[in-house]
Amino acid sequence: MNIQKKPVTNPSAKSLSITTAMLDWDQDGIPVSSQFGDIYFSKQNGLAETRYVFLEKNNLSKRLNQLAQTPFPRLCIGETGFGTGLNFLSAWQLRDEIVPECRLHFVSVEKYPLSRDDLIKALSFWPELNIYAERLISDYPALTAGWHHVSFYDHRVELNLFLGDALEGYSDYQGTIDAWFLDGFAPAKNPPMWSNTLFMELARLSHEGTSFSTFTAASAVREGLKKAGFEVNRTRGFGRKRHMLTGVLPVSAQPHETQLNTRQVAAPWFAINKNRQSDIGNAVVIGGGLAGTSAAVSLARRGWQVVLCEGNQQLGNEASGNEQGILYNKLSAEPSISSDFYTAGYLYSQRQFTQLQTNHEKFWHACGVLQLGYNAEEERRQARFMAGNPQPRSMVVPVNSQQASKIAGITLTTGGLFFPSGGWAAPNVICKQQASHANIELKLGVQIAQIRRDNDAWLLFDDHEQLVASTKVLIVANAHGANRFEVIQELPLKAIRGQTTNIPANPNISLNTVLCGKGYIGPAIASRHHMGATFNLDCAEKECRTIDHQTNLTQLAELAPSLAADLNLSALSDRDISGRVGFRCTTPDYLPLVGPVPDRSAFLSDYASLRKNALFQTTVRGTYLPGLYLSVGHGSKGLTSCPLAGELIAAYINQEPFPISTQLTHALNPGRFLIRSLKRNKI
Repeated sequence: MNIQKKPVTNPSAKSLSITTAMLDWDQDGIPVSSQFGDIYFSKQNGLAETRYVFLEKNNLSKRLNQLAQTPFPRLCIGETGFGTGLNFLSAWQLRDEIVPECRLHFVSVEKYPLSRDDLIKALSFWPELNIYAERLISDYPALTAGWHHVSFYDHRVELNLFLGDALEGYSDYQGTIDAWFLDGFAPAKNPPMWSNTLFMELARLSHEGTSFSTFTAASAVREGLKKAGFEVNRTRGFGRKRHMLTGVLPVSAQPHETQLNTRQVAAPWFAINKNRQSDIGNAVVIGGGLAGTSAAVSLARRGWQVVLCEGNQQLGNEASGNEQGILYNKLSAEPSISSDFYTAGYLYSQRQFTQLQTNHEKFWHACGVLQLGYNAEEERRQARFMAGNPQPRSMVVPVNSQQASKIAGITLTTGGLFFPSGGWAAPNVICKQQASHANIELKLGVQIAQIRRDNDAWLLFDDHEQLVASTKVLIVANAHGANRFEVIQELPLKAIRGQTTNIPANPNISLNTVLCGKGYIGPAIASRHHMGATFNLDCAEKECRTIDHQTNLTQLAELAPSLAADLNLSALSDRDISGRVGFRCTTPDYLPLVGPVPDRSAFLSDYASLRKNALFQTTVRGTYLPGLYLSVGHGSKGLTSCPLAGELIAAYINQEPFPISTQLTHALNPGRFLIRSLKRNKI
């Protein structure tokens, strides 16, 4: 946290800010959009309308009953207008009534999301949905632009919600939808929601047999859906409404697998052919840190039997072994891919840790994080960010020195940005909790020395060349240790040494929150403060060094002089000071490698023309090693990135709707450095 990295530039990135819905409430208590002058649900009976228009007309009861006869039932619903969440909650309730073991994926978009208070008021209209509404309200995402991945019921119900324009969201998205709820305000009042261009994107995200239904019967909507390839039928509408539309994508439509979004067309090497596992089965994960246990539990929750191999005798023993890790999000002043990804990861981790905490020992402390403006340059950076990215107070709040002092419980000489949903966690405890899932088998003290492909399986061997495991699906998540494997050793992973420092706390003072600047310090644990961490390039020393302890103590004195004085740093003896050394695994662009492993020889052959022309265009999709995936290079931000990376890995393997945008999956793709090297004629 004490190194300023240049963010990965993102010319097409948008501000994180979003405009919330402006509501009026009519005499019956029904919400009305001030932006569109239209109601959110029928005055006759909004819930009955939802059940008729979307559930009944998509034949969901019948389809769920059919899914109940399959071993691993799954249903993916897409929507064009989240609004109050009524459609989502109704589908969730129906799923519970018919086949509660079904995994429900609900994908939706909302340009003007309701505030939490308005959502509570709107959903109070339907007491029969209270149990579902309470869960949605509890995990309602922070109102920042982009995709939000929200999980319920131990991940058996998942909501992927894009806050922003519908076309922007769906045109940069990957997933296969089984049924569409075409909602939103009336076409005459909200034309962009019913554009032919959007309908084409919905068709791209559909498969043969994907259904749709919508409350409107407008001729422009009917013709637009037909042009997109859907068969369209007009049927009786709800209540006083004479007609509505239903339909299906027929067998004669363009096969889903041949259709790419514009970003995939521009970068076909990242467009992966559909090779979905026919059945949920067995997988092996190498690495027992945050990355490995996150990937393992994401698969285990989906029914996979996972073997987790860790070379040490306990989990979370390497870079994930610190007693105190910080969940934070250092946002760049300008829009960037890094900010987009780490914001999504930060918000997802915060929700996940809160959910996981309810069933396990205390490991997550949502005490907030203060990013202090420790010098003039940092103050200007923070000011630029807040000016260009207005944020909800649940996400970040600018504070002066007096406000910061009150939050921290100590005297601070500078203000900064306060992240109320941040905090600290025990990474090693999280690793153990995630790996405690019943579907995960641990193999500790097993060092995987090599992996080889044999027919359709990956074979794993230990240092004695003994076979440890055989699997069709293998996730490598052992940080820079991944470079020992021949099939992936060409990837640019590097280890950066970091040292933390622990010193006695002062019993007369209490630091209430995490302080961040060039370094960090957290609230005391067992009467000791943990601070750090150094960034030592090209250093392989595994023991603590006095010079690094001094660096951490000096950074504390600069960050919080009053706290440093209260801790009497100058009087500390060598016996008072302890610490820990770890090696972060990072990449040249400081984004992790998450996804399938490229077939290097195929990439060099298929895209050789990039050496002479970086703008070379081709339709050849990337070739990836079957069943082999990576989650490495998380650096110092593993608490922020690993849980979401685990969900992305699971989405790749299960061919589920992705939890993030196509742009971000490309930014994380392990093949990106091969393409960059080809374009620069370096390989």
